[in-house]
Amino acid sequence: MRRSTGLVLLSLTLFLVIFPLVVGKPGLPMTLKADEPAYYLMALSLARDLDLRCELQDLGRLFDQYPYLATFNLILMTDDGWNTVFFGKPFLYSLFASPFAGLFGANGLVAFNMLLLLAMVGMGIAYLGRYNSLPVAALYAVGFFLLSTSFAYVFWLHPEIFNMVCITASLFLVLHEFDDGPGVGRFQVMLRRLMGRAMRPAWSGAVLALAIYNKPMLLAMALPSMFVFWRRRDLRSAATWIVGCGVSLALVAGLSIALTGHPSAYLGVERMGVPIFDPQQMPIEPVSREAGAAGPTTNSWTWLARIPEIDFGELGTNLGLFFWGRHTGLIPYMPFAVLSLLLFLLYSRRSRVRWITLISIAAVGLFFLIWIPFNWHGGGGFVGNRYFVNVYPAFLFLVTRIQPAWLTAVGYAFAGLLLGPIVFTPFGAPVPEPTLQAHVRNPILRSFPLELNFRKKLPGYQGQGFSGAWFFGRKDVFRPHEDEMWIHGATPVELWMVVAAPMEEEIVFEVRNYAPGNRVTLEVAGERLEIEFDLEAQKAVASQRFELLPRTAPKVLKEGRRQVYAYRIMVETSTGFNPDAASNAKRKWPINEFYLGTALLYLGPRADLDRDLFSARWEDCEIPTQGGAGETLTVKSRLFNDSQETWPATGPTRVNLSYRWLDANGYPVGGEGRRTSLTADVAAGAEISAEQEVIAPNRPGLYELELDLVRERVRWFSQVRPGEPCRGKVEIEPSPDSPKP
Repeated sequence: MRRSTGLVLLSLTLFLVIFPLVVGKPGLPMTLKADEPAYYLMALSLARDLDLRCELQDLGRLFDQYPYLATFNLILMTDDGWNTVFFGKPFLYSLFASPFAGLFGANGLVAFNMLLLLAMVGMGIAYLGRYNSLPVAALYAVGFFLLSTSFAYVFWLHPEIFNMVCITASLFLVLHEFDDGPGVGRFQVMLRRLMGRAMRPAWSGAVLALAIYNKPMLLAMALPSMFVFWRRRDLRSAATWIVGCGVSLALVAGLSIALTGHPSAYLGVERMGVPIFDPQQMPIEPVSREAGAAGPTTNSWTWLARIPEIDFGELGTNLGLFFWGRHTGLIPYMPFAVLSLLLFLLYSRRSRVRWITLISIAAVGLFFLIWIPFNWHGGGGFVGNRYFVNVYPAFLFLVTRIQPAWLTAVGYAFAGLLLGPIVFTPFGAPVPEPTLQAHVRNPILRSFPLELNFRKKLPGYQGQGFSGAWFFGRKDVFRPHEDEMWIHGATPVELWMVVAAPMEEEIVFEVRNYAPGNRVTLEVAGERLEIEFDLEAQKAVASQRFELLPRTAPKVLKEGRRQVYAYRIMVETSTGFNPDAASNAKRKWPINEFYLGTALLYLGPRADLDRDLFSARWEDCEIPTQGGAGETLTVKSRLFNDSQETWPATGPTRVNLSYRWLDANGYPVGGEGRRTSLTADVAAGAEISAEQEVIAPNRPGLYELELDLVRERVRWFSQVRPGEPCRGKVEIEPSPDSPKP
């Protein structure tokens, strides 16, 4: 390696390894995420206690470094009814990282991950240097590993980087062309014997075994090595590889048995994820069962052996998202993988071993898509595709020649467009509603399709039902508020409406505007509408109601065993309004909690609003004959739903009980009355008993109280059938505060 290139790489290595040691607590949120608690505490327990038991001192260590928030997913296991508790994740990553954790705590694990990442860079440079100039090889290898989602996992206290380096080393030891010339000096001679041609297959199998122990499906990455041995007719090397893999697995399983009594955290144990609120109390109470006695156990690897039920429609959808999904896609999160595929097709497409490598990569990806279609992206925590990132290094070994060299610059450019927020805020960006997926808010990533199939597992999103539909969007720009959906101002906002059946008729929305001179653009399922509001001289809220007929086909999603249908909604406003301005003005440091562009109400399909449910039969109305001016009266009644439709009790167009006061001439007094909600939907023909609070008029006199029902934002029942309300005369007497006539 040239001295100048070596100096550059050494300087980069020193910076990247040292800086994690001096930052504050790594990661957002301010507590451990996903499976980090178990891996972190295992590393500390191995470093300080030389065991894998979870005890009170371990919980104390957790709070020592992360005291601000509770930890919600510490994975534990037992085989004796929780009398003896062990950490419930594979221990290998924590074992190798334990010296760093013992010295530097959580920051030490990040530094360890960075060392592993840079080790992969070094192997990548050595491999590519056989086919390219050293500067080009170094530039490509650095971009490949640092400008991808793998860089994000350096800052996770997780084994993804560990698995990646195992796969890199295994392939490197077989696919790289080593110089096996005679060594100079005893150390070099010994090193060449230890890592020479005869022993490299054993080391290749041994390091891949470490990744296989964590994720058995990574065994597929043995195919390229086995193919090389088969092509050379080198059965001895194949046998050596298998022996190395087997011995490594046996040693690891034996050490696990010594530490926990089981060869793996996934075999023969009960496992549970628990929250930790108190460092002085174990989170699980023991049950009365002797150690080793028969009891319920969980073999967590049984799903590997089951025959999956394949829904080819779902598989096709997931496969598309696998390549270009907004949160998980290969293209946005691994641009150098795409570039490596291009270089492979240009220069190495006749290489059988590289085709086998590509097949191995595809096999791992398809395994997750087929066996766990609901969870293929990485489970409870992920940036990009957390499961697939384990085999990302294999893409590097598809590459030989990097020509023209400027293609590497293209990879850097696309990484800047797509991965800049991850690289420059690897601990997570401090943004409104912060999540580790906040980078998807940048304009480029917003253009990729959203993974609706696991929409309820996407951090930073929320949803709520309105009028028989479920609306879903990002928390920072979409806020359900009573019957309305608040939409953030001056930014494009994407919503999804999920319904049980395709929309084949007009659907009705209402747009409310709070900001003077606002322009609202709304696009629903291919139908576009622009609304101009002029409130410069008007203080009240303005609203418009409109009907839209969906023009684009919905996305078909699975929800359990049924199908649902999703329609995309885009809302954008030219300006906004701060509903918290008055309260913020009283604060020393005002905060705009939500910049409201518009409020959107979904009233439902036109046919639903036209349903004739406006028939009620009042049996009893216990209306008091007198009351005080301004007094709150209690009115009891019993009535029947005399229509053929159900009265909805929730939603913007729900049915409420209300009333009106009429004067001696039959004219309304004081506007519409207070609403009383139904406790539940009322089926056709059903009877309900109600108790309403009624506010008496402020002026004394003889009035008539008219009880009625109203379907909100549609009409009063009495507007359809005037003779149906329940009425009674009430004498309103003066009160001390009544105005004088």
